[in-house]
Amino acid sequence: MPITDPSVPVLRGAQGAELRADPAGLLLCGPREEVRIPLAAVARVHADGRTVAVELTAPAGTEPTRYRIEGVPRASAAVFGEAVNGALPERPADEDPVDGSTLVTVTHEAAEGVEREAREEREARALREREAEEDAEPRTPAALVVIGLTAALGLGLVALAEGVVIAGDHASRALAVLLVGACALLMARVTIGGASVPWNLWYLPRHGVTVETVPTLIRGQVRHGYTATDGKVRSAPHDEQGTPCNIAYHPKHPARAVVCRGLDAYFCKRLFRSAVSAVLTVLLGWGTLGLALPAFA
Repeated sequence: MPITDPSVPVLRGAQGAELRADPAGLLLCGPREEVRIPLAAVARVHADGRTVAVELTAPAGTEPTRYRIEGVPRASAAVFGEAVNGALPERPADEDPVDGSTLVTVTHEAAEGVEREAREEREARALREREAEEDAEPRTPAALVVIGLTAALGLGLVALAEGVVIAGDHASRALAVLLVGACALLMARVTIGGASVPWNLWYLPRHGVTVETVPTLIRGQVRHGYTATDGKVRSAPHDEQGTPCNIAYHPKHPARAVVCRGLDAYFCKRLFRSAVSAVLTVLLGWGTLGLALPAFA
């Protein structure tokens, strides 16, 4: 029967191996590689019980290459071998056969899979970077002032600790100054960040732009959002994503937005938290100076 006859069986063997015939020849698929063998490279197919060996052509005096598949059904192996051997091209008896292994194409599927995964990961990372660039908001002048002030205070803290060491070689005192001072700086950032919430809750509804949120497709998910004057779609504040509401945002910095909820219990709670963190900041700053000043006495 012709090798392309649909009745030619597909041999499925151990460990997921598979040997089949196609118009170009034979295809041997394994867990890690794929071997394409043209008929011109096949000398003969040997079916021995549940093992099938494809013997390639080889020049006289050289050992031919063989590809094996084991664990196939006996009847299928016999039919497959008969079909392939009957379809082999005739070769002149006086012609030295070519080396069939040079005609075989081997594709390492594991390597291709790793390369494909790496390519997909690179594409996904590039997409995330583009989305991050698109979603990045320019820093407000107030944020730049806070960053600059924090950096200046940090340098001042380091200089103060160095002065403690130079004044009296109090290394342990200098370390304590650094630790307490770093806590004071951290608490100061928390205080400023916390104080911005009640400030925005009071300021933006009175001096900002108020719009109503609508269901919007944001990053593949339907969420309530708003479109600012710059044309960019932004999601609503996190605590109001599930229901429509009125949003007030800064006309020059549309990412600064709050839910128009009035001076309610939430406002009072955030204001109280800001007051507590401000008191802690003052105490930590006072403690830093209290640790450092005795070294200069």
